[in-house]
Formats: sequence, structure tokens, C-alpha cells
Amino acid sequence: MKRDVFDHDNYKKYLGFVLRSRAKEGRGYQSRMAEAASCRAAYISQVLNGEAHLSPEQAEGLNELLGHNQEEANYFLLLVHHGRAGTAALRARLKDQVTAAREKRLVLKDRVDIKAELSPADQATYYSAWYYAAVHILVTIPAYQSRDAIEGYVRLPRPRLNEVLDFLRAVGLVKVEGERVTPGVSRIFLGNDSPMITRHHTNWRVRAMESLDRDFKHDLHFSTVVSIAAEDALKMKELLVKSIESARAVATRSTQETELQCLCVDLFRV
Repeated sequence: MKRDVFDHDNYKKYLGFVLRSRAKEGRGYQSRMAEAASCRAAYISQVLNGEAHLSPEQAEGLNELLGHNQEEANYFLLLVHHGRAGTAALRARLKDQVTAAREKRLVLKDRVDIKAELSPADQATYYSAWYYAAVHILVTIPAYQSRDAIEGYVRLPRPRLNEVLDFLRAVGLVKVEGERVTPGVSRIFLGNDSPMITRHHTNWRVRAMESLDRDFKHDLHFSTVVSIAAEDALKMKELLVKSIESARAVATRSTQETELQCLCVDLFRV
């Protein structure tokens, strides 16, 4: 998983990470940093290893070299301001802003490139039961692109399956031609601010509990309770969000689909 500036709450540690990742370039990259910041290379060393700090102007000069987008550049400047803060009160205020920026970054709907959305009324139907999503995604597998194959897999009575397919076709999520069913828009996303998110999670948590009774050797279930510092809980969330992004990338690139899988991840304060 790629690490970026949002994985850090200290700009000096971030710059140290960048230099270590560029170790093959030797001291050349540090010289490029100095050039971008309009200072001497020795000053970069003082910043990394001592009490010296980058000025906001120097930090802005580094943004282009570090390849930051607008959001990353703003966060990097915020880290520099936090590092330079001269009073405890200002450091605390800026620390809250750093934490808020990192938490906002972890909102998954802002990090996935999925634009398709259902209307509120259609969401109410789609997320009312697990089998709407199951059928929607199942038909991306060539072996399950007929009514008979879908019925055999999800074990829905044919009248109910027909209702599901009629709805999915009406909202453009599948295409139906007689007995043949093919994908329409295969990827939609529900934000954590949606009133339907609880129903969506409940549908699949119930299915996850049912899967415990099957004891399939390839299923994975993990539960643990830990005591942890609040800042480390945020780090855990960052790791899980990146893992989810990586897992979704694997699924997106997957071809010749043969299985329907459900991914559920839980991490919450007790």
C-alpha cells in the first residue's frame, strides 16, 4: 500500500520518509529539496535533524517537487504551521485541524471514483434486502447470466427473482433480454452519510453471521477487542481504509469472474 503525506502528523517525519524512499538517489534528492525550497542543502538537514523549521514559503516550494495535489499540498502546509507553532494553545488548535483533515480523508465515498447513484426511492428498494445487490453483482459472472442460473445460486423463488430483475433493469443496473441477464452499471457506492447505510451494513452482517455456520475453509472471520491510544486507533483506520482501497482495486481489475464474494470490515469504539 502506497504511503502518502496523510499517513503522517509531523512534516519532518514525512520528509524523512520521502528521503528514505529515495535512498537510491543518495543525497541528490535532498539537494533537489533545497533547490525547491530556495535554501542550502545544509538547512534541510537542520530541519530534519534539529530545531530549524521550514517557512510556509519554503513548504510551498516543496509541494511541486513532492508531487502534491491540492488536498495534499494544503495538508502539508498545515503540518508545517503546526510544527512551527510557538504556543501550546496554537499547537493544540492546529493539532485538531490536522486530526480533522486526516479523518476527512478516511471517508471512503470521497476516495472512490464511482459516480453512479440511485435516487433515494430506488435506494430504499435496493438496500431493503441483500439479494438486490447479490443479483446485481452476480450477473457480472458469465456463468450466472440466465434466470435459471441466478435462481439456483441465490435460491429465490422465481416470482421474487423476477421482481428483483424488473427493478434492477428499470434503474439500469442490469440488462434483461428474455432469459439472458447481463450487467448494466456494475458499480455504485453508498456514502456513510446515507440514511440507507445502516440497512446496507445490516443486510451483509446478517449474511456474514450465516456464513459462520457453513465453515467454508476459504472464508475469513476475525474479531478482537483491544485497548488502544486514540491516535493509534486513527492509524488502524487509515490502514484499513487503504486495505479496502487495495482490495477494491483487485476486484476492479479482476477478469473472468467465477465467484461472488462479500467483504465486510469492522473497526469501532466499544
